[in-house]
Amino acid sequence: MKRPFFLGLGVILVLIVALITYGTYLNQRGESQIAERMSDQTIPLRGAKVEVRQLKPRLALDTLNLYSDRMADAVALLDGRITSIAAQKNDRVAQGQSLFTVTNESYPIKIRQADIDVLKVDNEIIQSDNEILKAETNLARAKSDFERYSRLIVQEAVTAEKFEEIEAVYKEAQVNLRNAHVQKESLLAQRDYLSAQKEQLLIENSYSEVTAPIDGEVLILYKTLGSYVTAGTPMALVGDFRTLNFSVDIEDKFSRRFRTGEMATLHFNRADFSKIYDTEYEAGNSGKDQRFTARIVEITPSPSVPASIRKILWEVDNRAGLLEPQTYNATALQMTMPRTCLTIPLTAMTSPAQNEVFVVADGKIYRREIETGSDDGTFIEVVKGLKENELVVTSGTDGLEDGMKVDFTLEGGEDIG
Repeated sequence: MKRPFFLGLGVILVLIVALITYGTYLNQRGESQIAERMSDQTIPLRGAKVEVRQLKPRLALDTLNLYSDRMADAVALLDGRITSIAAQKNDRVAQGQSLFTVTNESYPIKIRQADIDVLKVDNEIIQSDNEILKAETNLARAKSDFERYSRLIVQEAVTAEKFEEIEAVYKEAQVNLRNAHVQKESLLAQRDYLSAQKEQLLIENSYSEVTAPIDGEVLILYKTLGSYVTAGTPMALVGDFRTLNFSVDIEDKFSRRFRTGEMATLHFNRADFSKIYDTEYEAGNSGKDQRFTARIVEITPSPSVPASIRKILWEVDNRAGLLEPQTYNATALQMTMPRTCLTIPLTAMTSPAQNEVFVVADGKIYRREIETGSDDGTFIEVVKGLKENELVVTSGTDGLEDGMKVDFTLEGGEDIG
């Protein structure tokens, strides 16, 4: 009984081992066949050659802060009431042009009183001149008497008391003349002071005209007709927006490609230009198709000075009158003059950092890190990592791995294989 039992058990174990071994064989064979099929499979991809092209660098700006150095307030220079307004909002004015008239009714009275005070002192000066003439006459008489009595005292023809009396009169006449001259000088100084006060009043009264501080456009009228203002009160804002400025901070390795005086086209990705000052349009609004010319006016620090970041100051031609000092979103600068450089399509970049591409060689793809420069929105400059005529993948890069076989076609239609 035991022998047949163990014999049957052995047969069963042998069958189990055989089945396991056969299953393992089949599994390995299947995986090998799958791997072999995968190794023979090719992925259809499109791409482009690395080529030397004419590139107009493009700089995308999330925000653009336009400002003007040519904005100033017209300010009242005296206290008074606005009696006339010579300019209206949106009027173009020249520097020095009258905008308001401010009248202070006290100034004519003060000027008239100053005239009276000056006239009064002039009369006193005339009286002083008469006093001087009288003192000069008395001095001449006293001097003659003194000289005559000086001769008589020597001859002992007159008493000493009489001589001393005549001498005292002579000295008194001298003092009186000096006092008369001092009095006149004091009156002359007083007249000069009063005349200066009058001139000051006349000058202050001339400040009744509030003028434009610069050439430009009247943006805001702060005050209305009949309002009372004090000296120093802003009356109107005048701005010249025919040129506007903005600045961009750029890494040194990119800023080296820019030069003072270079021109660019400024693009706005919006159809409307809002007017914060409600100024008038001097030309038609083409919306998002509107183009503005920008010029580099300064690069700081100077390219000759070592720096990691440089500020590039731009000046925008706004003679169309569409822009105002404010912040604009989603703008871009496109340089006018092209540069010759090695390029690839932007679509070849596999990451937002733009430092990696897939290169096609011998029917396979390989991941490669590169160094890039500026772009024009379609192509990007290759600084390092690629050579001319190499092939890069431009579509379907998600999920690709090194070594995959590809059926590669150039974007122009040529099948590379």
